[in-house]
Amino acid sequence: MIYVANSDGLLEYDGASWKLYEMPDRQIVRSVLCDEFADNGGFIEDKIVSRTESRRNKKEHRIYVGGYAEFGYWRKEADGQLTYHSLSKNAKLSSLKTEEIWHILKTPEYIYFQSFSRIYRYDGKKLIEMTASGNFMFLQYVHNRLLLQVIGKGLYELKDQKFVPLPGTDKLSSSIVSSILPFSKNRILITTTKQGLHIWDNGILTPWNIGLSEELKSNIINRAIVLSQDSSIVLGTIQKGLYVISKNGTLKYQFNKESGLQNNTVLALAEDSRKNVWIGMDQGIDLIKMSSPVISYQTNDNPLGTVYAAAIWKGNLYIGSNNGVFVKKWLTNEPFKVVPGLGGQTWNLQVFNDQLICGHNDATFRIEKNGIKKISDVTGGWVMLPIKAGNDTLLLQGAYNGLHVYKRNTQNLWSYAYAVKGAPPLPFRRIVSGKSGTFWLEHAYRGLFLARLTPELDSVLYWKEFKAPADIPSEFAVEISNWKNNVLVHSGKSFLESTAGNILKPISDFSSNNDEPFKIRSGENGDWFKVFANRIALNPDKKNTQIFDFSLVRNSETIIPLSREFYLFCLDNGYALYNRTKTERIEESPSKPLIRKIANLRNSSEIFTLTGKPNLPPEIRSIRITYSVPVYGQSFQYKYRLRGLSDQWSEWSDQNFVEFTNLESADYTFEIRSSLNSEVTAYKFSVLPYWHETIYAKVLFALLITMVFVGLIFYQEKRLVRHRKKLLEEQEDKLRQQRLASERQIMQIQNEKLHTEIQSKSQQLSNVAINVVRKNEILEEIRDELKQVKEEMGQQLPNIHYQKLLNSIERNVAGKDDWILFEQNFDEIHEHFFKRLRTINPSISPSELRLAACLRMNLSTKEMAPVLGISIRGVEIKRYRLRKKLGIGMDANLVQYMMDI
Repeated sequence: MIYVANSDGLLEYDGASWKLYEMPDRQIVRSVLCDEFADNGGFIEDKIVSRTESRRNKKEHRIYVGGYAEFGYWRKEADGQLTYHSLSKNAKLSSLKTEEIWHILKTPEYIYFQSFSRIYRYDGKKLIEMTASGNFMFLQYVHNRLLLQVIGKGLYELKDQKFVPLPGTDKLSSSIVSSILPFSKNRILITTTKQGLHIWDNGILTPWNIGLSEELKSNIINRAIVLSQDSSIVLGTIQKGLYVISKNGTLKYQFNKESGLQNNTVLALAEDSRKNVWIGMDQGIDLIKMSSPVISYQTNDNPLGTVYAAAIWKGNLYIGSNNGVFVKKWLTNEPFKVVPGLGGQTWNLQVFNDQLICGHNDATFRIEKNGIKKISDVTGGWVMLPIKAGNDTLLLQGAYNGLHVYKRNTQNLWSYAYAVKGAPPLPFRRIVSGKSGTFWLEHAYRGLFLARLTPELDSVLYWKEFKAPADIPSEFAVEISNWKNNVLVHSGKSFLESTAGNILKPISDFSSNNDEPFKIRSGENGDWFKVFANRIALNPDKKNTQIFDFSLVRNSETIIPLSREFYLFCLDNGYALYNRTKTERIEESPSKPLIRKIANLRNSSEIFTLTGKPNLPPEIRSIRITYSVPVYGQSFQYKYRLRGLSDQWSEWSDQNFVEFTNLESADYTFEIRSSLNSEVTAYKFSVLPYWHETIYAKVLFALLITMVFVGLIFYQEKRLVRHRKKLLEEQEDKLRQQRLASERQIMQIQNEKLHTEIQSKSQQLSNVAINVVRKNEILEEIRDELKQVKEEMGQQLPNIHYQKLLNSIERNVAGKDDWILFEQNFDEIHEHFFKRLRTINPSISPSELRLAACLRMNLSTKEMAPVLGISIRGVEIKRYRLRKKLGIGMDANLVQYMMDI
């Protein structure tokens, strides 16, 4: 944690949020010191201790503070919050009523609380007050010696409780000593506000004359510290901000308002455990990551704008942006200068054969020491790719309107050669050389193409456009890049690589189920980057993954290898440089998020412990969990899950707290991770149940429910028996009714079948009768013809043959055999018809029976005559006689009468 003395109290910063702790009487906090205090009442030296030693010593963290007439310490409790304990009130120091504690210093044995006229020494149990012969400046612990300046005099050393003059420092009596620092070879570096720097070496005081001496004197040195990583000296001034000089006195960096500080007045300096320099300003706090290998150029009045390109040429750094091209000397703090004539959007800066080529929105230029030279009218030159063509080298350019080629002229200067014939005039943002002389082309907005060109690059031999979804997942926002000597294609949410046949297949180097989208950029010597929306990861497959906390230009994410040492990241407001040869080494760097506070959501003042596995009261069913990553100068995103409620991780969020409501009584494990790495912090807690949610209540409820259930079962069984009996009776009655209905239905079906058969037989009998009629008619015609033939032929037709034929015909006309067969069939169909008819009138003759049969079959009079072997008139007479014999009147229907018998 970072603790800051502030006019409103003590500020605590965890990397995500600030919290203010007010003093008992709301005093201004003038000084602060963080320390560890052992349970035996002694102080622990600043060193790294193992977990075993930590448990054995049982340290407690204290934050000592001082203000007006008050000093003491804040102690962190189990719930993560600070409580204040006053030291001055218990000591009852009368002198403190008018004193203000401006400085707190720790040594291995004591803690010193210092005003400008008194020093209070604390050994963990009691306080001792000390004074000198005058007012003094801040006490410093240097080379195991306690030193301070008595105002108007030189330096003094505090030995036990006595102030002893330091030999050779009388020359400082007219100066104000702002800092006393350890220097090399057991020497002491003394900084003064207006008299510059001095070195004290064993009784001899000499000015430290360096190149900045006069500048520092005029700018007033107010604070100074020595950096632990390389012994560099940080000087904070009142008028010109911060100077960082090496131990040899050369200027390394200068930070002021023009380069990013809030203002130029430095009031406080401190170095944290991760080698960051914190600066207390008039109205705020600034942070400089001195240990970081990243140098960021994002000033308050940044002239660059959004950066798209960069190159180093002739010892100068050239930056191409949406505002034009800018230049300054490489690795210096001098301001950028505008390159005249190149105002506006710049896309590309590359050096070929010691010539700097600029792809601009207006044209393509060559930048020279004394100006610029237009080498073509090609607009929007996004990329240039050098291609070997025999003994020569050509430049293939992708621009707004297709592909273009440049070659060197007789003066060895790059000049425009020709456009590639056969290539469509499309905007190509990137070109990657593939296998077998192919070129992969990325459309600026939509599309991916593969081309094979002639050796001179003057025309297209082969052209292919990749379509979605047959060839690639999506045609929009396609990106291509070099990847392990191959072509890497990013389409949709997938990464693909080309095979020997220029077919794209998914690449196995990247997980397809990654829950956060990213892009890939290649670097030098096997380096590669994962580019996320809010950060960049270098070499994510290695253990020493480097995370960069900034966002590249959206849809134009560019990382440029400027040299063998530096990468340049193009940002929306400037750029950042990364020194790949410098490794950031931070001891005890936190890798996991910290759980900062667990609070009742409905009563924010109710806070729960952060240690162990706390049990929340039954009425606490809604909580807020606050967390952070105490890594400063970076912003992080978080994702979380609450096991016991859900096993699914949340989406990434910038919010450093989460709220859960309507929690049930259960055991939970809250897990949180940050975008810094994949480390997970877990916090276990339980929500206690209400009495009706306890196991005993549940057992009692279970017994009651079981008894009620058994009673219901018993009652239901008896009810079911009665119901079952009633159902069986109803079922038997239904079955009986169904059986009767079935029998009736069967009888009906059988009757219908018989009726159908009768109709069929009747039809057949009618057919037989008709056939008999027709046979008789034919035989009678044959008989008549035979007689006519006999009359005409006379004796020519022998009588024996004639008579034989005639007898045969007569025998078969209305023969008895036909009638017997007809009578049998008719009686079979019309069951006992003749019997019933004889019963009505026993005197009925056989010919009348035949007439009755014909009537029953509903034959016409004309059809009856041949069957009966009589004339139509004879049929009428027989009908009349039959009516009379049966006693049927003339108004009755004789046919219907026969059908009803």
